[in-house]
Amino acid sequence: MKKIIIKKGRTLSSDFIRQWNEVMLKAFSEKESMNLKKKKEFINDIFFIVNDKKRKILSLGRLRPVKLKFLKKSYDVLGVADIVSIIKRKGHGKILMKELLKYIKSKDKIAIGFCGRKNSLFYKKSGFKIEKNLVKKFIYKNPQGKIIKNTIDEDVLYFEEKNKFMKKILSHPKEKILISIPPW
Repeated sequence: MKKIIIKKGRTLSSDFIRQWNEVMLKAFSEKESMNLKKKKEFINDIFFIVNDKKRKILSLGRLRPVKLKFLKKSYDVLGVADIVSIIKRKGHGKILMKELLKYIKSKDKIAIGFCGRKNSLFYKKSGFKIEKNLVKKFIYKNPQGKIIKNTIDEDVLYFEEKNKFMKKILSHPKEKILISIPPW
């Protein structure tokens, strides 16, 4: 029996953060670990965990509240981040994504993430739409005022029901999207 746990970042235990870091470092070797001293960076994130009956993590991911600015207007979105299945092709990721989408729909939010091209089909099958060659439109201005562009060749995944935010983005191909945090 698989159990789905949804936790706010402010409620994370040290033990969970240790487990999360182990999984993330294996999946994304270049990724920084979640530092306990920097826990405040994650307090508003929503963590999704699929466990087996022995509380072993099977898959996990998170949604991060993000502010975007596009055409001088601000948008609150949920950033899809750190989606990982420990054992591939067993349906654990599908369970996770179903729960993630249920949460996004319940909040009536736009969700946006970035993924490697090899993972795009998984997200598409999970209910997200995929846009290629859009990632370079997302820019981040660091606290020192330096513009940092996303240089990784990734696809943009997104989900929206009523809001036509992505349609606006696609209809203005030269306009940039300013993000409030580094690419998540």
